[in-house]
Amino acid sequence: MQGAFDATVLRQVASEISNIKVEYRGVVSEESIDLVARQSLQNLSDSRVPQFVPLFVGRFTRERLQQLTGFRPRGGFVQLTRSG
Repeated sequence: MQGAFDATVLRQVASEISNIKVEYRGVVSEESIDLVARQSLQNLSDSRVPQFVPLFVGRFTRERLQQLTGFRPRGGFVQLTRSG
């Protein structure tokens, strides 16, 4: 399946999966994340716009992990406040 995507797309997918592993560290094993991500990537193998594949692999993998675990990682944005 991965042969259908070029090296750039696969590097971006790998980066997205690395981010997900950080988000779910201690909740889901890396092997399980890899399995879910591979399934997501396989489901997108016929994509006509491969530039969006990393985005959708991340989204679908996160959604599936949330369904399986009930865990939702905290958002990546931190609100900064000024004191004074």
